[in-house]
Amino acid sequence: MKITLSLWDIGGQERFNFFKTDFFKGIAAVGLVFDLSRPDTFENIDEYFDDIRERSGNIPIILVGNKSDLIKTIGETIPRDIVIQKVNRNNLIDYIETSVLNNINVDKLFETLALSALLDLRPRLGEIVDSNNFRFKVLLAGDASVGKSSLIKKFVEKDFSMNYKLTIGLDLLVKDVKLADEDLPEETFEIIKDAISAGKKRIKEIRKLEKISKC
Repeated sequence: MKITLSLWDIGGQERFNFFKTDFFKGIAAVGLVFDLSRPDTFENIDEYFDDIRERSGNIPIILVGNKSDLIKTIGETIPRDIVIQKVNRNNLIDYIETSVLNNINVDKLFETLALSALLDLRPRLGEIVDSNNFRFKVLLAGDASVGKSSLIKKFVEKDFSMNYKLTIGLDLLVKDVKLADEDLPEETFEIIKDAISAGKKRIKEIRKLEKISKC
């Protein structure tokens, strides 16, 4: 199964401007990223939940603890049980710790986002190409310099630079993810069938309204 991900990265310092726009319409899944070496970036995650839910509904959200390679050097600065409490309290899909430097769980993060979007499939415009091909708009959000751009670039381009470059506004990269049918939960295909049926019904209703408006 082929899933095309449009991967968006919002500059952390500009997030509130985007929360006030229609940018969040059509987002299928979100990765909320914090820096495992900076507790303040974890605490600030709470500021995102209400805005995302308000703008995009109850879409899948995955909490991402990035820069796990630093834990060996500086030790654990954010107790794992506190992180799990936040995941459970906010009804998040999963918690994944990543390291771009050591290439730990980077592919897993985006494959999980793709699968989460697929299991939450809705007849949104443009998402369903056919029963074996989908397109999803996925967002990474979080404070500045937590590694959102690095995660996306590592996944898409298999590249990583130690030179920090501040994201101004929005960055967008696109990549295809292939999921083997045998690795998908059993309910996946029923979800796809129902979404395609609902999508066809919606298209018929739109065309009917268009005909009426032309009369």
